[in-house]
Amino acid sequence: MPKYSLSVILSSYNQPNALQLVLAGFAVQDDLDFDLLVADDGSDRDIGELVARFAQTAPFNLRFLTQPHKGFRKARILNKAILEARSRQILFCDGDCIPFHNLVSTHSRAFREGCFTASGRIYLTLDQSRSLTPPAVEAGEHEKLVTLKDRAKLFATHAGNVFSKLVCKKWKPKLKGANFSADRRCLLDVDGFDEAYNGMSSVDSDMRNRLRNLGCPGMSLWHKVLMCHLSHDLDPRRQTPEAARVPRDRELYYGSYNRVKALKGIQYLSGGD
Repeated sequence: MPKYSLSVILSSYNQPNALQLVLAGFAVQDDLDFDLLVADDGSDRDIGELVARFAQTAPFNLRFLTQPHKGFRKARILNKAILEARSRQILFCDGDCIPFHNLVSTHSRAFREGCFTASGRIYLTLDQSRSLTPPAVEAGEHEKLVTLKDRAKLFATHAGNVFSKLVCKKWKPKLKGANFSADRRCLLDVDGFDEAYNGMSSVDSDMRNRLRNLGCPGMSLWHKVLMCHLSHDLDPRRQTPEAARVPRDRELYYGSYNRVKALKGIQYLSGGD
């Protein structure tokens, strides 16, 4: 089995317009020593067909992993993808977030065994999202949409992460599931993402807490502008289930401050689809 310096796990659900832009962004990375696994939460057939067509000319190894659609089960398909990953470092991204040309290389350089890295994204308007095409992305046009104000917001979050780590000892850095990487061994040790949540309202932060409990420290890359988040309205067919928008389960979430293993994680996969 081929080995790569990094494996990208790209979550997906019924966003073909966005996905083709995101894949175009990965095709022009300045470091192509990675494989990419599209982790799909039961999209319509055309998503798999899109990935298959792109894989024919992609400059990296591209695979497609899916599951029957039974509500919002992103945590489950991500856990399956972790088991399929071929590298020590795993980078998680979303299928509606276009990477900058140096996303992979930035995370690769920051990687330390037994650690995780976290960063953010810039949000694009619907008009900005519609203005982009795969050739435009390959030319880096999405990177030009980032303003000084956008960069200032990211740097402010980074500064808060650093301050909290050095002074307050709080649970930082801030972690978004669309842009963080981690040591695969640590992800397995905490048993992956926790399906016990009804939706994804706290799953990413829960993962961060449990990694920290394991002794896996986090590094902030929020001062790096690495990703543009496309407007959700770019793909009208995408409809987020109500389960993805439920309020935080506070009792479950606060329990993650004292827990290492997921309540319903990778080990739970043996229960079938």
